[in-house]
Amino acid sequence: MISDDTLVARTLSEGNHHFGALVKRYADYIFGYGLRLTGGNASLAEDLSQQTFLRAFKYLPSYDKKHRLRHQNDQNRFRNWLTGIASNCFRDLIKIEQRYQPLEHAIEPIFDPVYRDSHEFFALIKPLGAEDRVLFILRYVYEFSVDEISEQTGLNSGTVKSRLSRAMQRLRDSQHD
Repeated sequence: MISDDTLVARTLSEGNHHFGALVKRYADYIFGYGLRLTGGNASLAEDLSQQTFLRAFKYLPSYDKKHRLRHQNDQNRFRNWLTGIASNCFRDLIKIEQRYQPLEHAIEPIFDPVYRDSHEFFALIKPLGAEDRVLFILRYVYEFSVDEISEQTGLNSGTVKSRLSRAMQRLRDSQHD
């Protein structure tokens, strides 16, 4: 299998058609991440996925020059970079797009039989605001380290830890209500 870095280099030097292989490789991952962030809203997760890949393509030269060099030993560096872009796209979507109701007020996630086992998870994270939802999912679903989350979000590690702790407490409290 061709590495992500090789596909990035080929996209930048040989043409855009190589980027399609990266999209194909990570489409399900980014869509699944989007589903978790949006509480099961497949339409919004699809929008989020599309925005993520559009931005990734636009900023691909910055990945090649900065991110790849800074994380030479990390095998998941491109995936982590995409996850950061998806997190930022999610924040932008909920801030900018007025046509979507705030996630905290969504009555139920959109039902899709493929995601039927996820309803408990969507109900669990519903009390979390958008920012805490990103942190919670990155840490406890995708098992990013606090330092990786800190780098993804631009928050310092102590802030990430305290916000995760408060999010966990909010979830515990909501289970007792």
